[in-house]
Amino acid sequence: MIPFGSRTRGSKSSPEYKKLSYLPILLQLRDRPCVVVGGGIAATKKVEALLRADARLTVISPQVTEVIERLAAAGHLQLVSRPYARGDLRGFYLAYAATGLSAVDEQIARDAESEHILLSVADGRSLGNFMSPPIVQRGDLTIAISTNGRSRGFAQLMKKKLERLIGPEYGDLLDIVEAERSVMQNPCSSAKSGRSLPNEAAS
Repeated sequence: MIPFGSRTRGSKSSPEYKKLSYLPILLQLRDRPCVVVGGGIAATKKVEALLRADARLTVISPQVTEVIERLAAAGHLQLVSRPYARGDLRGFYLAYAATGLSAVDEQIARDAESEHILLSVADGRSLGNFMSPPIVQRGDLTIAISTNGRSRGFAQLMKKKLERLIGPEYGDLLDIVEAERSVMQNPCSSAKSGRSLPNEAAS
C-alpha cells in the first residue's frame, strides 16, 4: 500500500505534474433535484442538458424562453416564475446560475457555498465550483473538453475538430465492444470471437 501523501510518479517535483484547477468528473443526476436560475438562452442550454441526464429539474426566473415554457407545460420541469430569492437553493443537489445579473449570481454563489451545493455560474466561472465542458457524444461514448477554465473559445474549437475526427461509427464500435465483453465474461459460453478488436478495448 502506498502511504497517503507519498510522492511518486507525477509528484510536484516531476515535470509530468500539472495542477488541475478543475477535476474532470461525470455525475449521475438521474432523479436528483437540480435547479437552473435564469431563463435565457444560456439557461435553456443547461435545462436541456439536465433533462437529458434525467434530473428532477426546477427553473427559477420571471421570464423564460419558449423552449422552457413548452417543457414546463409538458411537465418535464417545475417553473417558478419569479426572481431568485435567498433560500431558493435549499434542498437541491446541483445548481446553475444563468441570470446575466452579476449581483444576483454573486448572491446565488454565496448561498450555494453556505448550503454546500454544486454550482456553475454561466458568466462568472470563478464564482462557482464546477464547469460544464463542451462534449462530443457518439452513442454512449462521451468525450469532454476542458482548458482548465482558460479559454471557452479554444475548447469549442477542439470540440469541432473532434466532431470531424470521431464519427458515429465509434459509438457503434462501443456497442460491439460491450457485446464482445459480455460473451467473453459468460462462463457458459464457448463462443470464440472472430473480430479483431484490441484486447484493451474489450477489457
